[in-house]
Amino acid sequence: MSGEPDQTPKGGGDPATSEPETAPLSGGRRTVFVLLMLALPVVFFAILEAGLLAAGFGDSYPLFVTVPGTDIWRMQNREVAHRYFSRQARVPTSIGDAFLSEKAPGTFRVFVQGGSSAAGYPYYYGGSPSRMLQQRLQQTFPSRRIEVINTAMAAVNSYTLLDFADEIIEQEPDAILVYAGHNEFYGALGVGSAESLGRSRFIVRAYLGLQRWRTVQLLRKGLAWLAGVFADRQAGVVPGATLMERMVGEQEIPLWSPVYLAGIEQYRRNLRELLDAYTDAGVQVFVGTVASNERDHAPFLSAPEDGVDGETWTREVAAGAASVAAGQAEAALAILDPLAARDALAADVHYSRGQALDQLDRYPEAREAYVAAKDRDRLRFRASEDINRVILEEAERPGVHVVDTREALSRASRGGVIDKGMMLEHLHPNADGYFLIADAFYEALLRDSELPDAAPIPAEQARSETLLTPIDSLFGAYRVIQLMGSWPFEAPGTAWTDTLAARTPLEEITTRLFRGETSWLEATTAWMGVQSGLGNHRAVLLTALAQIQQYPFLPGPYASAGEALLRQRRTDEALAYFEAALEREESAAVREVIGDVHAARGDHAEALKAYRLATLLDATNAEYALKVGRSHALLGDTLSAVTALEQFVARQPDDERVQRVLAALRASRR
Repeated sequence: MSGEPDQTPKGGGDPATSEPETAPLSGGRRTVFVLLMLALPVVFFAILEAGLLAAGFGDSYPLFVTVPGTDIWRMQNREVAHRYFSRQARVPTSIGDAFLSEKAPGTFRVFVQGGSSAAGYPYYYGGSPSRMLQQRLQQTFPSRRIEVINTAMAAVNSYTLLDFADEIIEQEPDAILVYAGHNEFYGALGVGSAESLGRSRFIVRAYLGLQRWRTVQLLRKGLAWLAGVFADRQAGVVPGATLMERMVGEQEIPLWSPVYLAGIEQYRRNLRELLDAYTDAGVQVFVGTVASNERDHAPFLSAPEDGVDGETWTREVAAGAASVAAGQAEAALAILDPLAARDALAADVHYSRGQALDQLDRYPEAREAYVAAKDRDRLRFRASEDINRVILEEAERPGVHVVDTREALSRASRGGVIDKGMMLEHLHPNADGYFLIADAFYEALLRDSELPDAAPIPAEQARSETLLTPIDSLFGAYRVIQLMGSWPFEAPGTAWTDTLAARTPLEEITTRLFRGETSWLEATTAWMGVQSGLGNHRAVLLTALAQIQQYPFLPGPYASAGEALLRQRRTDEALAYFEAALEREESAAVREVIGDVHAARGDHAEALKAYRLATLLDATNAEYALKVGRSHALLGDTLSAVTALEQFVARQPDDERVQRVLAALRASRR
């Protein structure tokens, strides 16, 4: 060995052709390099976000917005549901309650949260339980401003309720009413929904925290488009499908299955955080138990446990159902009881048992069987008893009150079993059912809220004065026909076809509204015209009051209510509504009516004030000028009467009627 260091590169390469070794980065340069690499995606998304904002893509979708054309009124944003729906061209909306942007001193402000039942489907407006509640509370406390703002929407669940909480707290609520639970699986972002992001609550909550970013909205829109493409290829799209049908992603969710348990846990944790948010803010919460049609609605989808001989099972179940249909209740139970003991999941067995027990007037057992059938229905549109159990458990805390609305409906039903006497279909109450829900919350608020003691409005009186117009009632019937003419009430692929034929003025107006050919305000105004022509001034008044509930910022409904009251000779009340109309917008016509009221009472000084204000608003109206002149004359001031008419003639010299009256006044002064 020579003793010199070996200069052959490791690996035996030729020194002349090998790559020179790169000098290692210093610690400072390495840090800069790492930071630049980490910054690249941030810069990329910042540029993308800025570009999307500049292009006008997406929206922040705040919960509340200013009512167009006003400065002091707010309402729920009609586009807010875009936060949760990415695959629906049209998103659900609330009933649009307006409230003052600045909470007036002494106001009792209530917010309502929930799904379609809380919103008042299919009636909405005066048929909503929140509107029934607001009207009754206002009658109970006439000197206090009562605001009940309904944020409920169809096809949303506890994720939406929780997402709304912070923005609702900003509006200084005095109480929160919650009626929710039916949509927990198929509502937006639910575990079985077509709008689902999966079962991970962490992912869903993270998305809701980030979804105001336009980049996240773009990503969600792209994923939804891809999901829609693949879904359409697999199943096709049913034209005219209802929102109820479009929201179902996973049709079969057996009781106690992993998906079912995930949905119940989703509801529990969201409800817990919702209640925490409100109670931490010092707001009382009233949570209603949820109800559905138990007696008159068979399970949508029933199946026995895996491993059961399907053919034998089907034959035995059919035999039991046939005995029920034949009125042979004892024979039916002899078949069905062993089947129910043998299988824990078959919903139809329990439903037939309920019918047999019903026939024997064994109502408590019948109700238990009907509820078991509802809970085992694999198509989860109706809340299971686990939802009510969660409500009772999570409401065990200060500041939260359970309102047993389900029991209120049960007490009003035959044998305590909720049926079509209270329900329109599987879970939406009829008008009587909604009133009972409103009544339960009303009693709870009087008992447990911070409202002062007061004599309650009797239920019978409140029910007779609800503002559900015939337009809304018939529209609701049309909605139910449309719903039940589609899946899941009919075979898959069935879509309801509009064959409505109008035979009466009510049907003509409502059909036009149902088909989108007119607005609700136009439809109800047309109905007031029909009733006014018939001399039914009470119906006119109730319809005008319904319009006021919907549009408290518009002057027209107040003026209409005043006119209806005037025709009923309730002049003091009429004047109050006319003044309310003027607070919203000055009107020469309303000023004239106020003048007429005072003139009829013999108060010509007040009449003169009103007529003079009318002439200031419309100086070309001869009728106003004549009434000013007449008021002066009746007050014994013919000189002022002449002067007023001379001023009008100077502007309108061709009005012969004013010329004649003016000549007569001049002659009387000679």
